[in-house]
Amino acid sequence: MLLIGFLVSFMSVTSQAASFDKYFTKLIKFEGKGFGINQEIWGKKNFTKAEAFKIHRKFYWNKYHGNLFKSQEVAEALIDHIINAGEGRNSVNIRAFEAIIGVSQDGKLSKEDVQVANSFVKCEYVVNPYVNYRLHFYGSRKNAKKYPGWMIRARAFGIFDEENNMLADFLVLPDILIGRSPDEDLEEPTEELASKVD
Repeated sequence: MLLIGFLVSFMSVTSQAASFDKYFTKLIKFEGKGFGINQEIWGKKNFTKAEAFKIHRKFYWNKYHGNLFKSQEVAEALIDHIINAGEGRNSVNIRAFEAIIGVSQDGKLSKEDVQVANSFVKCEYVVNPYVNYRLHFYGSRKNAKKYPGWMIRARAFGIFDEENNMLADFLVLPDILIGRSPDEDLEEPTEELASKVD
């Protein structure tokens, strides 16, 4: 009886976790030939789909705690950007995610950070601000017009309503991009800022 209880609880935990297998199908559609394996990093050879699967799972999905995310959408939005654009200078792409979920922006995605992301009642409050960050990030690249697929790829991870409006459509930038120290006080008291939003 104890074993059955353990198996049921294990299955319920794993069924609520994001899955690399689900994501990989989407990933290779965007990556196409070569399956997104950068030969400058991984070696000058033609990689098989199975090799690409192992590399992406071990060095991206597992490294950034993909299986610990409850939301498939949150895990994919973050990890896809890291696969496509890297962590960025000073880990800006991780810091942007940390800014959105409201944790210390140290550029090191921890298991505790993932737990905070999992605490959001609706995943679009994490996903769509991160998608908007991705659009901002790609748009700021000097060769953005040369690679319109970056924007298409980023938007593909957004969450939209029936009328194709992006839910939770706002942008959050990390402190490192807006030139403000995380410890710096706001210029106006929080209550005054809140009254301007209402």
